[in-house]
Amino acid sequence: MKETIRLVLADIDGTLLSDQGQVTPLTRTAIHELHDAGIMFGISTGRTPYAVRRLLHDWGIADATDYIIGFNGGSIYDVHTQKMTSYFELSGKAVFEMFDDLKDFDFNACIYDGETIHALRRDAIMERTAEMNKLELIIDDFEAYRNGAVNKVLVTAEKEEMDRIVQYCDAHSQGKPYKAKRSGDVRLEVIHPDLSKSKGIALLCRELRLQAEEVLTFGDMMNDFEMIRDYVGVAMGNADPRVTAVSKYQTASNNEDGIGVFLREHLLKQKEGRK
Repeated sequence: MKETIRLVLADIDGTLLSDQGQVTPLTRTAIHELHDAGIMFGISTGRTPYAVRRLLHDWGIADATDYIIGFNGGSIYDVHTQKMTSYFELSGKAVFEMFDDLKDFDFNACIYDGETIHALRRDAIMERTAEMNKLELIIDDFEAYRNGAVNKVLVTAEKEEMDRIVQYCDAHSQGKPYKAKRSGDVRLEVIHPDLSKSKGIALLCRELRLQAEEVLTFGDMMNDFEMIRDYVGVAMGNADPRVTAVSKYQTASNNEDGIGVFLREHLLKQKEGRK
C-alpha cells in the first residue's frame, strides 16, 4: 500500500464477523497488532453503539477499539471517554411516512432506544436481532416517536419479501424524507436522507484531523457503499458487486479472515518494514 493509514474502520455483519457471529482468531490478533503499530481501530456499523460497546468484549477486541460509529454514521462513540454524539436524526413523521409507503408489504420494524429495542411485533427475525445485540425487546406502536426523532429504523422481512421491498425503495426514493439501504438478506436500514457511514466518518476525521487517504475501511453491503468509495476502501470477498466496483482493494470473505489477511499483508507488514 502506498497510503499512510492512521485509522482502520470495519463494518460488522458480513465483514468483521464470520457467518457464525465470531471474530476469527487471525483477525482478532491483527486488530490488536494495529495498536502496537500506532494505528487506531474502530467500528462503522448500522447497529447501536449501546450494543456494540458490550459486544466488543465478547469478540475479544474491546481493548483494541477506539471508536464506534453507529447508526450508519448517525452517532460517534469514543470508547475511551465514553462520550456519545448523535447527528442527522430521522424525524418521527418520516418514519410513519415510510410505514405508509410500505403498507402493501409484509414487514416488521424496530427502533433502537438506549438499552432496548422497540419492535412493531415479535417474530423470529426480531428476536434474533434483539438477541445478537443483547437488548431487551419491547413491542411498541411507535406513537411515542411520532413527534420526535430517532437515530434510525431497521425494517426486517423474509429474504424474498425484502427483495421486493428494496426494489420498491430503489424505484421510489426521490424526494423522500428518509433513505433506505439494504444491510443484509433480511434487513433494511432506514435513516435520514443526508446520512451515510461516510458522513459519520468525515465528522470523526474532522475531530481527529485525518485526511480521507489516511482512513482504511472494510465493508460488504450497500450501506457500506459510500465509506468504501470515499476512503481507502476494501471490499470483502462476499461483498455486493456494486461495493466491490468502487473499492480500491479487495480481500477474502468474512469467513476466510478477510480483514486479518489484508491487515497482515498490506498494512502491518508494511509498518514492520519501516522500523
